[in-house]
Amino acid sequence: MALLLLYHLLSFLYLFPYGLYHLISSIRSYLIPSPSPYKALPFHPLPFPSSPFRSLPLHFSLVCLLLSCLLSPFLFPSFLLSLQFTFPLLLFTLLSIFLLLSPPPSDLVFLLASLSFYLLSLASSNSSSSFPTTDLQSKSLSLSSLISLVSALSSLTLAISPRLFLAELTLASSISLHGLWSLQSGLSLYSDSFIPNGCHTLLEKSGVTRCDLDQSRARAVEIFDLAFVFHATVVAVIAVAAYGVVARVQGVSAGNGNARRHNSGAYEVLPTSSAAVDDLEHHVPMKALPKTTAQE
Repeated sequence: MALLLLYHLLSFLYLFPYGLYHLISSIRSYLIPSPSPYKALPFHPLPFPSSPFRSLPLHFSLVCLLLSCLLSPFLFPSFLLSLQFTFPLLLFTLLSIFLLLSPPPSDLVFLLASLSFYLLSLASSNSSSSFPTTDLQSKSLSLSSLISLVSALSSLTLAISPRLFLAELTLASSISLHGLWSLQSGLSLYSDSFIPNGCHTLLEKSGVTRCDLDQSRARAVEIFDLAFVFHATVVAVIAVAAYGVVARVQGVSAGNGNARRHNSGAYEVLPTSSAAVDDLEHHVPMKALPKTTAQE
């Protein structure tokens, strides 16, 4: 059980900050003034020109994925479930290696990432079905499967339409949400201080948290649902706040003429200051109007 708690904590320490990094980087890429149109990227290097630390987030991902692949065979009761979880992690590991050595086309990376997320969602769904309804692992894994499915759909959308900013925003947010939910699941399932009242871990069967009474299970399920909504709201607030902060830092606000035009090319914003208007009036020839009969 301690190994399961450690695995969930490590997943949170990897997924949540990496999702936030990709979220901020994608917003910055979308808002930064540039003559080229916006396009989603599977990896955003650090903004350090000619520095060996530019690919540091990718190295961090590779180390965490390798640790997950090593721990995964010891976390599940059957070899088949272990293989279902390990295989998509290996795909993500290979993608990280390819991005470091020889980056493939972005649409191919997003397509393979979509496949990996879908396999991860399928593995979580199958693992959820393997637990009886009295076990809280069933509820936790079903919500985890939902998050992975959202990530898969977002990645598939980016593979088809890489200029859809909302899809990249959803992908980054879902990765952060997956990290938060991993932390919530680890604490609520394997930490005695956070297990809901009326539920307990089974001594004879490691890695199982069971509620003996239907009332206790119903209350625990409601707690899980509320926790999921809370974490989703937190991620949404962070995304909106990050957009506002990055927009302010980049100077992309109302009246700024350096904003990127995401449809095609750049455009020139009309002057709004009083000095510019006066200058415009001096350069515009004015023609006298003829007098009407009433004025005469």
